[in-house]
Amino acid sequence: MNGAIKRAFYGGILHGVMLQAATALTSPSTVLPAFIAHLTGSTVAVGGVLSALALGAALAGLPASSWVEAARRKKVFLYLAIWTRAGAFAVLAYLTARFAESDPERVYTALVVFLGLFALAGGLGGVAYLPVIGKAIPAGLRGRFFGWRSLLGAVFAASVGLLSRPLWTRFPDGYVLAFTLAVVALTIGFVGFWMIPERPDPPRSRTPMAAHLNGALALVRAPQMRGFLLAYLLTGLYYLALPFYVVAARENGLPASYIGLLVAAQALAEGLNLWIGRRMDERGSHVGLVYVGWLALAVPLSALAGAGLVGAVLTFVLVGVTLNGIENAYGAYLLSFTRPEQAATSTALMAITGAPRALWPLLGGWLASRFGYELIFALTALGLALALFFVRRLPPERLDLGEVG
Repeated sequence: MNGAIKRAFYGGILHGVMLQAATALTSPSTVLPAFIAHLTGSTVAVGGVLSALALGAALAGLPASSWVEAARRKKVFLYLAIWTRAGAFAVLAYLTARFAESDPERVYTALVVFLGLFALAGGLGGVAYLPVIGKAIPAGLRGRFFGWRSLLGAVFAASVGLLSRPLWTRFPDGYVLAFTLAVVALTIGFVGFWMIPERPDPPRSRTPMAAHLNGALALVRAPQMRGFLLAYLLTGLYYLALPFYVVAARENGLPASYIGLLVAAQALAEGLNLWIGRRMDERGSHVGLVYVGWLALAVPLSALAGAGLVGAVLTFVLVGVTLNGIENAYGAYLLSFTRPEQAATSTALMAITGAPRALWPLLGGWLASRFGYELIFALTALGLALALFFVRRLPPERLDLGEVG
């Protein structure tokens, strides 16, 4: 690696690790619902709000991609996203310290507004991220880059989660400290992303929105993109059962004291993403898609097989490999066949296709309450088997295409 690539490689990893640390401190699946419960006594509303905002972030990406593709430098959009999130949590920390006990409705209203800002910033920054990485990290290093980013991010986030446990018993002071630490992590993450060098793209005018949307539809009609998006859509069914593996294991007699072992197994299994990443660097990212496709399919099959503690550990090892491995492999493959000037729009299309996964856990919970966990595990396995079928029909990329952009 030359100096510029080293800066991009290590700066991108630092950004990813700090982003996961900030997410652990402000998790939308654990921390924020608990925070809302303290403020309002209800976690039902926040579940719906978070699902809607996840969809909003995905849908905001396509209009934003027209601005991203016209910009000569894409990093500015990531800077805007990082500082929007950091600023929002800084203000939220202040409001929580000042008003959480005397005026909780004000804090709740501020949280909803800030989550809306997150959706907009996430849609804007999300479509710029892969184009920047595609220009800065050569194709032969992307597998290792995504693998190290996932592994170190997971280990660091797990450590943050364990060390922050005492915070959640102290309201509001614990949440004030958590939000403040998230701002610190995002600031360090900004430094990491700033380290990534970006050469400017050739000047081009911004495409009018109607023409841009027509161009996006034309992209979807291309056979390779259509097959890719269909496989990604079906892979999203992975999230139908994801929250219920540990619940099913507990109801089948797994002691609560073993949950920490499952969390550790999941975190350590992230290391296998490095092995998959190396295979992608050597043989192409399509190989990674096939690997994570088989491993993702094995998750619900393992849960259906049961087998006590050993089966539960195996299930969570597979979850650890695939939870970030799916995004790594699909992102790397998208970069392998996307033209540089269409990278932002292609990323936005991928985000829109993945948007329904925000609702799958809600459907999974309803199905589980009526028909049991075995049904959602079986439906997940069926969806992932179909996804693997379409993945295997995708053409392997040429390894001599060089870097995006």
